[in-house]
This record gives sequence, structure tokens and C-alpha cells, in this order.
Amino acid sequence: MPAPLARAWKPALIAGIVVVYVSAVGLIEQFAEVYAIGTQVSLARVLLLLPLFLAGWVATRTTVERGERKVLAMPQAALSGAVTGLVGGAMVSIVLLAVDAIDPDTIGEVLIAVSTKLLGIVSFDQSLGTGIVLWLVLGAVVGALGGVVRALSPGARRVVLAGPLTIGVLAILQRVVSTAIKELGFRPDFLYDSKTSGLTWAGGIAAAVIVTLAVVGRDVLRSRPEAAAAPAARPAAASTGLGGFTTRQLVQGAVAIIAVLALPWVIGTALSGTVGTVMIFILLGLGLNIVVGFAGLLDLGYVAFFAFGAYATALLTGAQVNTTDGAGDPAFSLGLNFYVAIPIVVLLAAGVGLLVGSPVLRLRGDYLAIVTLGLGEVVSTLVTSKWAEGLVGGPQGMRDITGGDIGPTDFQNNPRHFYYLALVFVLLALYTSWRLQYSRVGRAWNAMREDEQVADAMGISTTRYKLLAFATGGAIGSLGGALLAIQLGSLTPRSFDVNVSILALAVVILGGLGSLRGVMVGSLALVGLPGFLREFEEFRPLALGAVIIAIMLLRPQGILPNVRVTEDIADEDRDQDAWARAAAGQPATETSAVEPA
Repeated sequence: MPAPLARAWKPALIAGIVVVYVSAVGLIEQFAEVYAIGTQVSLARVLLLLPLFLAGWVATRTTVERGERKVLAMPQAALSGAVTGLVGGAMVSIVLLAVDAIDPDTIGEVLIAVSTKLLGIVSFDQSLGTGIVLWLVLGAVVGALGGVVRALSPGARRVVLAGPLTIGVLAILQRVVSTAIKELGFRPDFLYDSKTSGLTWAGGIAAAVIVTLAVVGRDVLRSRPEAAAAPAARPAAASTGLGGFTTRQLVQGAVAIIAVLALPWVIGTALSGTVGTVMIFILLGLGLNIVVGFAGLLDLGYVAFFAFGAYATALLTGAQVNTTDGAGDPAFSLGLNFYVAIPIVVLLAAGVGLLVGSPVLRLRGDYLAIVTLGLGEVVSTLVTSKWAEGLVGGPQGMRDITGGDIGPTDFQNNPRHFYYLALVFVLLALYTSWRLQYSRVGRAWNAMREDEQVADAMGISTTRYKLLAFATGGAIGSLGGALLAIQLGSLTPRSFDVNVSILALAVVILGGLGSLRGVMVGSLALVGLPGFLREFEEFRPLALGAVIIAIMLLRPQGILPNVRVTEDIADEDRDQDAWARAAAGQPATETSAVEPA
């Protein structure tokens, strides 16, 4: 098989499947009238061609063959990318011919998103024959572009991609950016078209040019001899400042603090509510990260701590249960102040963590996941049962939960005020997790995660540290439930199904196991973006599944991984390569270089 075709067929196959899939589930028709820039470039067309560009990018990646790195030159990369895009376009063309031959309306009886209108959109609003020709031509061109961009040097690649990525981000975050511009007292007409809500050509090009120039300027500054010098060779006065931090670090820290504090007043009330929800899941992610990321204990029933924190807060602060006649007092209730109740909730949640962890001390891996999933389902069943109806309201839930107000603040009805309350909780959880990560306890958890038997042989009490992980993770997770109770003012069991555990685990895995920064990025990606992008709301499960699959295949260590976990994955890859070489009878001296992620 020729080299370009050998590299092309797998990425082309995946790209073709992706194009057909996003069309069949309704994404393309949904975004046909949503414009990225001007009235010519819709998000639907971007979604159709982007997989072919990425296929060309992947087809020209650096490979390792018999211990040697194979890097394609520019002409070879362009040819390989063009062949990849052409094959992907041909696959889509074949599907178009098949759909037209069978009749789109007939297929639409099974796949409801398939229709004559969709066939026209995928054919670029042309006849079927013209559409197929466009797919072949555009596929080759877009794939070649992907290969050429991948073959550029890292610096040139950053410059080339800066503009298109800027336009893409501004187009997708139109709701956020336009709201921020309005909150600052300006009209967004210079950037967004008032009729299509997409970027104007002038605004999009101007933004792309500004960001590109900024990238070029940064690269020029970094390439200066004094910037490239080793830290020891730099003047001592420039290397340290207040508290041992450099001036640059102090400025960056001050800017970050101002941005965080001013955020709700920039993005508006509605989006501040979305950010508040993101912070709730950051708390869930931080708690689950201790159990899964630090200690290596796969917990699929984490929603139990979320539910416990919410209902315990409601009961301790004097909430009422919903009844058929309106509202009534629960079987147990205390009228405590919210800030008095929170420490009690945390301690009780830690106790629940000990109870949950005790039966599963001897389990690990898949068995631990199944048992914890069952425990989570037990809690979900209990809160909906008749037995607990007098305590937590059963299926009807609870109401009239305190807002935790301080003075003129209104945390329950004002999302901007709630943002600051959630921010305090998140900062406390981050500080606790950070201190634990680098403490003796954190090192013991890391040893357990790497190899529990070796840790036990080295004198680490795995029983003690497993229970401590469940207790600490449960305590932090309960804070998320308490914030949810404050935010909503009412509770129903539907807020605590197993999907919450799955989403929290996805947040941790997507961001990177054991990474505190990763938890924040994962929460923003999986919880924040669907809230910011109203068009994607109904496709949230689809996007969630696609993102998880892509991360597991392309970056298994996560977006912002923990360094130790990254090294472990690389070690496992090297061990598997060595085993494969030994099985094939190849010399053990051939070592494959692991390409940086």
C-alpha cells in the first residue's frame, strides 16, 4: 500500500463516520442557520469540514517505526493530507448517493433527523452531483491544509492557527462575549451582526489579526537572548520580588484576582448562574479527585455525598417538606444558621464516608466501582421511599431552604451574590486538596494508587488511608450539595440520580486524574460550555460522550494532567511496547520514543 494511502485510510474512515454521525443525529440541521462569520460561513459547514481537516492533521503526525521517528516533509505532508481528505470526502459522497437512492424520507422513519432538507445542507445547497464534486475537491483541499499546518514548525503553527481559533472561539462564545460587551456599556455591533448573531467580517478579521500579532510578539520576546538565558544566568534582582515571586508572577496574580472578582459583573446575571453551577461541580470534582485521582479508588456512587450534603443542610436549617396540602415540618429539623450548620454537615458527611468505605475495603478496580454504584443507588432509592417521606419529603422533596444571606446579600435569588459564596467554598476546597496532595497523607494515597500491595508491604496502613480518602472526599462533596440547596431553595430526588456521579467522574477524567487545575477545566468544559451555548444544550450527552472518547484515545492523561500520572501512563506504554517487541522476536534494544502530548 502506498505510504500516503497507508497513513490516510484510518483517519479518513473516522472523519467520514463523524460527518455522517453528526448529520444523522441532527447537529448539522440544527446549526444550518447559526453563522460563525458573515452569512456565508455557518456552524453547520464548519462541522462538516472540520473532521476532514483534523484527519489530514492526524495522517501527517510523527510516527515511530523500528525505533526511528518518521517526520514528513512539507510536500509529503500536503500529499498525505490531501489523500486523507479526498478519501474522507469520497466516503461521505458514497453515503449521500445511498441516501438519495433509498429516499431520505424513508430513512427518516428510522433516523428522524434524516430528511430531504438535511441532504441539501450536506450537499452544500447544490444538486447531488455538484455536492459530491464539492466534497471531493473540498476534502482534498481541507485535508491538505491540515497536513501542511501539522508539518509547520511549532512557532509557525501557533501563528497560523491563532487567527482561525480566535474566530472560532468568538463565534461559539457569542452569547458570553456579547453579554460582556453590553455589561461594559458598549454595543457589540462592531463584532457581532445583530441579525445573524454571527461575527461580522470586519470584527472577526480584526480580532484574528490582533491575536495573531500578540502571538508573534510573544514569540519574539521569548526568542530574545536574555529571555532564553538559564535562570541562574539572569540578574538576581529580576528573578525575585515580593515574597520570592517575580514581578511578572505578581502582575499575573493581581490580574487573575481582579478578573475572578469582577467576572459576575462582566458576564451578566444569567451567565453568573451558570458559573455558580460550574463551581458546584468543581466541588464535586475536587472531592471525587481525592478518592479517584489521589487514592485510586474508583467510586461510581459519589452522588450519595452530594445528596447527603443537600438534605442535611435543609434539615439542619429548618426547611419544610412538600406535601399534598402544601408544606409541613419534617420529622427532624433544627433551625440553625447556615454557617453554623455547614461544619456539622461536613463532619456528618465525613462519617458517612467512613460508613461507605468500610464495606469496600477489600475491593478494588471494577468490583469497587460496582459496589459503590450500588451504594449510590441505595441512597437514591431511600430519598424517594415512603419510609423517608416524613423526613425528606420523598418524591416531592423539600422547600423553603435558607438562603444563607449575610446582610444585604441574596445568595438564593441573585446569581451574582451566589457566585461569591460559591467562590469561597471552592477556594477552601482547593486549598485543602492542595495541602493534602503534598502532605504525608497525599504521598500515602499516591503509593496506594500506584500499587496497593507494595504500599502495604512498605508499612502504609491502606485500610486507614482508604477510609480517610472516602471521608475527606465525602466531606468536600457535601459542600457541593449544600451549595445546591442554597442555590435552588428546594430539593427533589431527580437532582441526585446516577448521572451526577458519571458527570463528576467525567470531570475528573477529562481534566486529568489527580490534577486540581484539571478539575476546574473539566467542570468548565462539561458543565459550563453547555450552559453558555444554548444551541448545544439538547446535544449535551452526545458532546459529553464524544469528548470522553476523544480524550481517552488522544490524551488519556487528561487536558491538564498530574505530572506523576502522565509519567505512569508513559511507563505503561513503554512496557507494552517492550512486551510487543519481545513477542515479535525483535531486539530489546530498540526503544520507541514517546511523543510529547
